Amino acid sequence: MIKITQETTKIHINTDFPSVFLLNGTFSEKADGFSYPANEPLYITVLPLEAHLLPYTVKMLGAKSLYNSNLVASFSFEDGVFAKLLPRYNYMYEHKEPKNKTKVNATIPEKLFWAVKQNDFELAKKYCTDGLLETINEDGLAGFFDGFTAIMPDEFSSLKNNINNFTNQHYILGDPYYLINTNSVGALFYFELAEGLVDNIVEGNV
Repeated sequence: MIKITQETTKIHINTDFPSVFLLNGTFSEKADGFSYPANEPLYITVLPLEAHLLPYTVKMLGAKSLYNSNLVASFSFEDGVFAKLLPRYNYMYEHKEPKNKTKVNATIPEKLFWAVKQNDFELAKKYCTDGLLETINEDGLAGFFDGFTAIMPDEFSSLKNNINNFTNQHYILGDPYYLINTNSVGALFYFELAEGLVDNIVEGNV
């Protein structure tokens, strides 16, 4: 008898609020490293444990969210798929895509990225050291981030402790961020800061 082995995808799910989950209908208190068939959709229902937040469901196919995409940030990386589920508040609203995608509490690397993507190079230069600006011009900044549509800080270092024996020495290269391309694939980069500004960006592998 021939045994057919089905390829699986592992997903790591994170939230900034206390919650539990339904993963394809199965209850789970944690959603770290859940495996499911790679070519089949995954339905994730997040059940917040705070009364002012509403539950919702997202449909994932690989690293792409097909429904409620405005409530999930996701990308694929070396250990599978990472998905951060955002809070859904208990009020009615009309969803509009913001002109400025920089979040209120954005870090300096995030501010630099979004300023470049919005072609606001005067603002982008404010997030760079003089030393970095001596080595790269506006075209260079635009070209460096070309092909990437989003940036996400490494918010799952604890995962790497379990996956790759991640250590604090990893941060010697700078603060780790994933730049996400149009195919929802994350590429790891390190942003070295000097006096609160970006001084260097190094591509790296975990």
